[in-house]
Amino acid sequence: MDRKAFIILGFTMFLTMTGYGIVLPSLPYVAERLGLSSFEMGSLITGWALAQFIATPIWGRMIDRYGRKPILLFGLFGFGIAFILIIFAQSFGQLLTARIIGATLSSGSVPAALTIVADSSDTKNRGAAMGKMGAVNGLGFLCGPAIGGLFSPLGVNAPFIAAGLLALITLPLVWRYIEEPAHQNTQAHTPSFGKSLTFVTKPGYRELYLLTFGQSLAASSLFGMLGYFMIERFSAAPGEVSLGFSVFAGGSAFVQFFLLKHLYLIRTDNWIAKFGFLLSTIGYFLIVLPIQLWIVILGCAFVGVGSACIKPTIISLLSKQGKMGSGITMGLDQSIDSLGRILGPLIGGVFYSIHISSPFIGSAFICAIMFVIVLVNGRSSVGVWGTQDKQTDQPVYKDG
Repeated sequence: MDRKAFIILGFTMFLTMTGYGIVLPSLPYVAERLGLSSFEMGSLITGWALAQFIATPIWGRMIDRYGRKPILLFGLFGFGIAFILIIFAQSFGQLLTARIIGATLSSGSVPAALTIVADSSDTKNRGAAMGKMGAVNGLGFLCGPAIGGLFSPLGVNAPFIAAGLLALITLPLVWRYIEEPAHQNTQAHTPSFGKSLTFVTKPGYRELYLLTFGQSLAASSLFGMLGYFMIERFSAAPGEVSLGFSVFAGGSAFVQFFLLKHLYLIRTDNWIAKFGFLLSTIGYFLIVLPIQLWIVILGCAFVGVGSACIKPTIISLLSKQGKMGSGITMGLDQSIDSLGRILGPLIGGVFYSIHISSPFIGSAFICAIMFVIVLVNGRSSVGVWGTQDKQTDQPVYKDG
């Protein structure tokens, strides 16, 4: 992939995720203006994720049918319109409708971008390329709340207008600099949409989609309950709570930007995935140690670094399976990730009501189970890891 195009694509995703990060801290103020309950506020978050869960596989199929660039452009347009619609909402129903419409229209942008990267990079460098895309997404989300704070004095609607405009101004950049990949795994090599959905249960795909779901479920439980835990256990100030999230995102972005490429040169996908789940398991256990606040921050760093190793590796391996189009492959992965983000906070909240440490212990056990799954699959000469020698021209490491 041309370096300029890759930078533009990364910058596009950065601006998009910055817009998403801008909105999250401001959404409660809109809810307060409309007099919404906490349940209705939570429904706005869940509704967005649920709409993405349903719509993303459909957009993935359309990516294979109509091309990567058109769906990316339409997704960015939908993302911008989604936030503009919020400022006109005058009731919970209108606000929820705006969120659902926005999520449905925009959910094709991320799988389209990932598919462009997958189709434009060779198998040897694909994991590192996916890592850099994940890093710019993380940085965009990290910078969003800070930028949103700059717009807040201009009014409650200002952050939403800014988020919408950020997405819309990327459209000419994508139109001018992003080219449709010359080599594509499209619908010509792909079964029907209905049959594609069954690949979630097929060997080679089900193991990777299960890893995506486990990692998303564990991480979303952390995001949902970390602030409550730090306040109740250590009486943490808002700045200290923000530091936990910032260390997670910063550590993840640093690894994906600067270290992951070198790690792929000396280690197999199997080893990197196991290392990521092992670090995440340790990180979740560190969070619940009743010692000092800095141990919680260290645990967040471990989880961030672990996530940086897991997600790009899974996406890279999925793109190498080759039994269905790249678009539907990435769309299903994003959909399953959304499902984890829907269920994670809900399950974490139930566990938190039992004991404040329960969500993080549960996340640790989930990551430990995922570690075992990678370990067991890595010892097989067939399936996800057994095809690694054919796809990367590297020898198979059956011992992981």
